[in-house]
Amino acid sequence: MTDNIHGYRMTEFRKSCQRHNMMRKYLRPFLLGCGLTVLVAGFTLVQLHTAGAEQARADLGGAGTIDNPYPVEALDLNPSQAPSQAAVQATQPEFTYLGELEVAAYSSDGKDMTYSGVVPVNGRTAAGVLSVFKIGDTVLIDGDSYVIEDKVDEGAREKLRIYFGSYEEAKQFGRKICPVYRHSDGPLEGMDCLGEFQVTGYCSCPLCCGEKEEMLTKTETVPKAAHTIAADPSVIPLGTRIVIDGVVYTVEDTGKAVKGNQLDIYFDTHEEAVLYGRKNKYVYLEE
Repeated sequence: MTDNIHGYRMTEFRKSCQRHNMMRKYLRPFLLGCGLTVLVAGFTLVQLHTAGAEQARADLGGAGTIDNPYPVEALDLNPSQAPSQAAVQATQPEFTYLGELEVAAYSSDGKDMTYSGVVPVNGRTAAGVLSVFKIGDTVLIDGDSYVIEDKVDEGAREKLRIYFGSYEEAKQFGRKICPVYRHSDGPLEGMDCLGEFQVTGYCSCPLCCGEKEEMLTKTETVPKAAHTIAADPSVIPLGTRIVIDGVVYTVEDTGKAVKGNQLDIYFDTHEEAVLYGRKNKYVYLEE
């Protein structure tokens, strides 16, 4: 009986050893294969992460992406100061940065004409101190474009104002400190420029010329629209032919208020003269 039990136990021990050896025989390659799979997967993830980072840097540098094939500008991920919309728009060389200026709102409810002689328009008209700005300048105020069509008194607290169509809108805007850029047109190349002049309009009516028996010019000619212009003869002599906005004028007249770099264009009616208003123009000699 004892021998049978001993023999049984020996048989079970051998079977156990065989199963253990069988497990070691197949389990070791399985575990080795799993380890290699994990290593390969980890290496692949590292490569994909590196490639993604390189692609992101390439996109920021202007290479574009599959979803966005258009080049983009490189971004400063840690800017000292985030650029405003005005700064982005005004990076062109023709604009000059004037700094952070106090800007106020004003309104006339469309009843008054501007200093330049045009009706003010909401979203377009701005007023500036003429020692800093000139009529016709384009200004960017906090990213929005305006045209200097009106003036601000030199003693005013602010140097720049924005026109609004109603008092309520102007009151809502109030006063703000805004980044301001300015663009002024320069003289045309290849032409004999006499300089920049302030140009206004006049006619033969008593309001413009006073009471006269004969409405003749200083050179005793009959004034004609799109032809006659008044100037300071010490600046531009009588008889000189000049060009303004492509129109050729002849200096045939003078005026008490026409001094220095100022010109007065003749119009057939007072309404046309008033509508022309006051403008800053480059003046050229006719070739």
